[in-house]
Amino acid sequence: MLPSSQHRAQTSPVAALTALFVVCAALSGYATVLDRSLPTADRDLAPATLENVESTLADDTGTVNLSRISSAPAACPDGYSCRIVVAVDDERRVVGPDAPAGADSESTRVSVRIEPGRVGFGTLRVEVWQ
Repeated sequence: MLPSSQHRAQTSPVAALTALFVVCAALSGYATVLDRSLPTADRDLAPATLENVESTLADDTGTVNLSRISSAPAACPDGYSCRIVVAVDDERRVVGPDAPAGADSESTRVSVRIEPGRVGFGTLRVEVWQ
């Protein structure tokens, strides 16, 4: 074996890391361009809207306050219509127009302040459409 054969087919770590970085950057760029060029379906807006509406309605304790329901439509995404329903016990509060059949909807269980000193468990439902 020749003395120089110990270093055959080896490269410096800096060159290997540089090559790895170039390949990763190229793949990331390709994936980004490909993702932006393909048509996209409608986004699933209901979960994010539900989170925004819940944070708008909730007070410092995390309890939904029914007196704030009139400000809930402001938490809906721009350019979209939404309907917000808070149901607790036999009471149901609704804000917004009736939703069409294909509206995206999401609901969650929340604690609702019914009156001062009285909290019940209810459902917060959001329906979003364009």
